[in-house]
Formats: sequence, C-alpha cells, structure tokens
Amino acid sequence: MVTEINRAVPAPEAIIRRKSLPSALVLWSSAVFGMQIGVGRLGYGLALPAIRHSLQGDYALYGAINAASLGGYLAGALLAPLLMRRVNALVLASSAVAGAALAASAFAGNELAFGVARTAFGIASGVTLVAAAVQTLESVEAARRGETSAVMWAGIGVGLAFSALGTSWLLHAALNWRIASFVAGVLTLTAGLGYGAVARRVTVVTPCSGAARMPGRSVRFNWRDLFRPRRFLFLCLSYSAFGFAYIAFATFIVASLDARLSPNSANATIERLWALYGLTSVVGALAVGWLLERPLGRGAMAFAGFAGAAGCAVAVVWPQAAVPSAILVGLGLTATPAAATAFARARSTRTTAPFAIAAITVAVGVGQLIGPLAAGIAADHLGLSSVALVAGCVYLLGAALAVADAVAAREAIA
Repeated sequence: MVTEINRAVPAPEAIIRRKSLPSALVLWSSAVFGMQIGVGRLGYGLALPAIRHSLQGDYALYGAINAASLGGYLAGALLAPLLMRRVNALVLASSAVAGAALAASAFAGNELAFGVARTAFGIASGVTLVAAAVQTLESVEAARRGETSAVMWAGIGVGLAFSALGTSWLLHAALNWRIASFVAGVLTLTAGLGYGAVARRVTVVTPCSGAARMPGRSVRFNWRDLFRPRRFLFLCLSYSAFGFAYIAFATFIVASLDARLSPNSANATIERLWALYGLTSVVGALAVGWLLERPLGRGAMAFAGFAGAAGCAVAVVWPQAAVPSAILVGLGLTATPAAATAFARARSTRTTAPFAIAAITVAVGVGQLIGPLAAGIAADHLGLSSVALVAGCVYLLGAALAVADAVAAREAIA
C-alpha cells in the first residue's frame, strides 16, 4: 500500500533556532515517557499482587488485561500519524485521556471495568508517544537525534525508580494501589501539560501539520519497506521480540518474588530490584545515545538484547539473584527503544518519519500484545519461574535479529 502526503518545504528560519526550547522539549518528552511507560505501564507489574488480591482472578486474566492495554497502544500508534495535523494539541489531548483512564482504573470495582480503563490508557498512550517522539526528534538537528532519543526514553527508567519508592506501601494493601493509580493519572496529565506549554513555543513543521495548508512536492511512503531486510524487516522483527520479552519479564517478576519470599524479605528485595531496574535502564539508554554516534552504534539493539537474555538466564539458573538479573535486563529496557527510534528516523525523511516511527511502534506493540498472554499462561501451568525462561529465549531471538539488521544496514550503505 502506498500513502501519499504533501510535504511542506519550510524556509530555514521556520525551523527551530533557539537551543533552550528544544532542550526543554526533550526533558518534558522524557517526563511524558516516564509517566506513561515507566509508571503507567510498567507500574502495573509492581502493583499486580495488590491488584490481584483486591479484584481476584488468576495470572492469565491479568496477563490478558495487560495484553488488551498493549493492544490499545498498538491501535493508538496506528492512529497517531493520521491525527497529527495539530501535533501540540494531540499530545496534550491524548495525555489528558491517558491520565483520566489511569485515574479511572483506581475506581474499578471488578476485572472488566479495570480492563476497560487499562485499554483506554493504552490507546491514548500509543497516540501520545508516537506524536511526542516525532515532534521531539524533529526539534533537534539530525546529528543530535541519537542522543535525543536516548534522553527521551531514559525517562522511563526515572519513572521506574520513582515508583520504587512506594513499593512497601503499595505491595500488600488493597486500597493503596488505587491511590497510586489516581496519583499516577494526575501526574500523567501534568507531564502532558508541561510538554504542551513548551511545545507551543517551539516551531517544528511536521509533515502532517503543514500538509493541510502548504503546497509542495509529493513524497511516497511505501509500507513494503517493512518487508525489506535492508530497510525495516529485521528491525521490526527484533523490536517485536523485545516487546514480548521485556513486558513478560516486567509483568511477572514482582509477582514471582512476592510468591517466593516472606513478606518482609519480599518488600525489601522488590523495592531494591525495581529501583535498580529503573536506574540501570537510564544508564543503558544514555550509553546507547553515546554509542549511536560511533561505528558500533549499528549493534546497539543487539547489545541490549544480549543483556536482557543474560539477565533472564541468571533468573533461571540462580533464582535468588533477582537483583543482578534485573540490572542486566534493565540495561536493555530503554536502550532498545532508544536505538530503534533513532534507526527508524535515520531511515526515513521528515515527511515519512511519523509513519516509520508508527511502524516500529506497531511492531513492538505486537510483541507486547503476545508477551503477557504467553507469560500468564506459562505462569499458571508451569509456575512463575518459567516466565524468565520464556522471556530469555525471546530476548536471544531478538538479539540475533538485531545482528541481522546491523549487517543488512551496513550492506545497504556499502
């Protein structure tokens, strides 16, 4: 299928020139990513024992609820390029919906209501993150996009570390997860408002915003590139495997520790694990930002995938080593999407960037959709310890595909 959109050709002075505003926009986009993924999405795994105690149900059910939320994220990512005529308003509106959905989940009286709220959050989050990623990357020079992508995705790790502060308070109280969900909703809205306030002062001509008003030459976006090894095929497959593996691990690692350890030991271990999971993911993202500016940058996703596989292997062979396992998995948690987003933007033009970033977001969304379902079924039938084995195998597959992508990309350049 071929999509044609008119490309606006802005004068050089129309593109952003003030350095302070792009820096602020990058930091606010990092806050948006931190709240919507680090707290809103991954915090689900941290709160799962308390949610399950309050609403009842088996692990397969809560895996399915998370899959529905991530399916909504996939749908939102597909919608985002079609809605980007006013990108500032889009990020603000979708952040408001995401915040409202998180807050509404706090009042859910049963599994169905909770699942509906989480799905609405997923849809709004998909729209927000694609739109914010496109606008933020277009606000900086091409040479800084790898670094910018790293800072943007590093916000997830900050969100994880922030949510770790309430682990002991959150873990075994039926009411506290509801309070946490409501507060997370308010903070998600606040991050969206901050981003919107800065974005209004930043002139970034996106293809979709300019197309409605300005004539220009036509640029083709060919979805068949997704099936071409030297373009997006291996990138999308690797990113999809990452989506499966990381969400399977993150959804059930806390439940696994909570079921295996005594309450006092579990609280301390989980709090330490979640904080280090977040902090090491910041380190991983920033390291990839540095790596992307160098020849080895093509292998960034492979390095992150092998780190995740090693972390899962540690969890399988040595179940007591939960913290070292989380550190290794955390190194690839935000490094992988930071690299994938930078690669997608580098393989597209200003006009086709929204579609390229939406395409890889859909790819990771498919993996995220399947991961919680498969992991939940494995947990119910084989025990929670089997989740790390499943995730590790898929991490390894994703790393191998990332190597194939790096080789294909190098051949395409040569």
